[in-house]
Amino acid sequence: MATKKKVTEEVKDTAKTVADKATAEKIEAKDSKDAKKIKATKKTRAAGKKVKEAVAPAVEAVKKPIAKAKAGKVNLVFQSVMGGAVTPEEITAKLPKEATDAYIKIEENKIYWVGKKGEMGSVDIWD
Repeated sequence: MATKKKVTEEVKDTAKTVADKATAEKIEAKDSKDAKKIKATKKTRAAGKKVKEAVAPAVEAVKKPIAKAKAGKVNLVFQSVMGGAVTPEEITAKLPKEATDAYIKIEENKIYWVGKKGEMGSVDIWD
């Protein structure tokens, strides 16, 4: 959640900065009636649009964890036919640090994992 707040604040600060620059340049252009400053205002507006377009994916990324949080918390326990049980936390603890994906085969007593750089391996669920 701290990440969401940080991104939201950065988005607001960036938008405010762009808006402040555009306003300042508009005032200067009116006072001096200088064509170059009017062009600068147009550039600032264009930059503001680019900032909004660049920030849009970050805003969407912030919204996604919120949607996940709306789902109820469920206590998952995987059981084998032989009577053993294991939780997702216990499975995660058995994986190496480089693992990014895990495939659990309860009937085989194995956790197959894949790492970031293509490494692969397996770990026993129960010793």
